[in-house]
Amino acid sequence: MKLKLIILFTIIIFVMKLPAQELNNSLTLELGGGGLAYSINYEHLIKQKFIVRAGLSYISILENQTDKTMNLVTIPLSLSYLQNIKSNKHFIELGLGTMDLITSGNLVEFKGVTNVFINPYFIAGYRYWPTNRKWNFKISLTPFYGSKSLTNPTDQGFMPLGSKIQWWGAIGTGFNF
Repeated sequence: MKLKLIILFTIIIFVMKLPAQELNNSLTLELGGGGLAYSINYEHLIKQKFIVRAGLSYISILENQTDKTMNLVTIPLSLSYLQNIKSNKHFIELGLGTMDLITSGNLVEFKGVTNVFINPYFIAGYRYWPTNRKWNFKISLTPFYGSKSLTNPTDQGFMPLGSKIQWWGAIGTGFNF
């Protein structure tokens, strides 16, 4: 009798479909996007409709000929809406965020003064986020509006490519937990 109960219990465990645990948090590495060059982000998925994100990146630049330096910390913050396009795994992502830059150093006109630049940006892209799997993926267009210039504080806007609106993009992958 004991053997029959053990066999029955084993069959029930292997046959019964257990509900999958939803993995709604992610640690993401993104190239480009709100981190400018790259960022490491914490993302939280809310009811498979919204993603709240906070990230961080650091870049140190040294000009060898003059020994001038610049340190750049980027803090991307965003809120995105997800529109399901197939099977609760594939989404169109639309969102808004801020690319918050903190700079210091003597490479630019600021001569060692720490400055903060808040640059709003838009997110439009594709997101693959299965909540029952360990990995997610994203690719998006992330244009931002430069509020100030990093190289000239009296200028009207951040214009490394000739315009206040900078066309930018992002690609990233994350580990869900």
